[in-house]
Amino acid sequence: MNIVSVVVLGGVSASELVRIAGEAVLITYCGQEGLVERAYFIPKAPIRGFERLVKGKNPLFVIEAVKRICGFCHSAHGIAAAEAFEDALGIYPPKDGLVLREIIGLLNRVQSHIAHLILIAPDFVRVEELDRLFIEALKALEKVNSALARIGGAPTHPPNIVIGGVAKAPSKANITTVTQAMKEVRAWVAEVSEDLADEDRWAWKARALGERKVSYGVLATHPTYGDRYSIDLSRVSLRRYDEIHQGAEDPPEVKESTSLVALYGGDAVEVGPRARMEVFRGFRGRRLTDVQLARLLDTLESIDRILNLLKEVNVRAPTKVEAVVFKEGEGVGVYEAPRGTLIHRVKLGRNGRVESYSIIVPTEFLIPVIEGCVAGLPVKAADAVPRVFDPCIPCTTHVVRVVGDG
Repeated sequence: MNIVSVVVLGGVSASELVRIAGEAVLITYCGQEGLVERAYFIPKAPIRGFERLVKGKNPLFVIEAVKRICGFCHSAHGIAAAEAFEDALGIYPPKDGLVLREIIGLLNRVQSHIAHLILIAPDFVRVEELDRLFIEALKALEKVNSALARIGGAPTHPPNIVIGGVAKAPSKANITTVTQAMKEVRAWVAEVSEDLADEDRWAWKARALGERKVSYGVLATHPTYGDRYSIDLSRVSLRRYDEIHQGAEDPPEVKESTSLVALYGGDAVEVGPRARMEVFRGFRGRRLTDVQLARLLDTLESIDRILNLLKEVNVRAPTKVEAVVFKEGEGVGVYEAPRGTLIHRVKLGRNGRVESYSIIVPTEFLIPVIEGCVAGLPVKAADAVPRVFDPCIPCTTHVVRVVGDG
């Protein structure tokens, strides 16, 4: 192994590789034939410390704060946080609150998947087709953003997600507008899905990904929402990235990672759209390209669910509990974020303020999966593997290394 390739993903690089959410480095070690023999996917974004930031704070502040962990997964974090506090306080939102909350979360999922399509498109689509796809994707994204604003209160960090349900119901006019917009978005996604499934039209990197199969187990709790009873939290473990890479041949950059790695039952597992499709829909595609094709199916199913839920909304029904009493307790919220299983855990003290808070994000599960899937690919195609799994680095930064003067 005498060839080392360092690919910078994110940051300020002017290369075409800046197409993931956040800053990370992909280091590949290759053999004489140009195939990757081992790889390291190292998140390096600065830590922001949300788990420490919310300690001692009122839950009303916390739920607004954690929505801002990420600009892609905002609603997912808001819903997981709300579920954790409700579990701790013994609250169950009214039906319409849960229906509207699920709609908001699914709009966020569709929003994220379309934004990711713009990032992954150059790996799948030939150059001459990119401009048209970009323009159409941006138009579809604007429709989803507008829908999220009408239902959630804003296109990002929607304020209508609150402890105890949803702050308010949308008007009938907004429901009608959102319904029509999502029908239009669905028609476009269906067309794009057919185009991207046509292997004769794939760019060369997609062809390379199509030769590599994913062999990891999968983890998913629910097709369209999340279910804390579908996961054994005692089997989830976290390790520092530099703890899982301590070999003599490992590069020094492993110590620069700001991420933890999540394992389930001690094993790396794939989470996200392909996992959801496999667990709940019988999807059997195992190629790396199938991760993206499953994401498109996930988008279509999410829109179908949104359209059905919009029919259930009663604009006159209560959408949240009348009063929330903060007290001592512990709770967990599990939600299927765009990138996979998201876990929020909270412990409240006697005064109802946060004593401890922990967040396990999908990308922490995906880090070892990404590294394993890069191995065996031509090095020139290796950078497409992180993109196909759509890692979200801002959500992942949980570790800071403190260096003393001496």
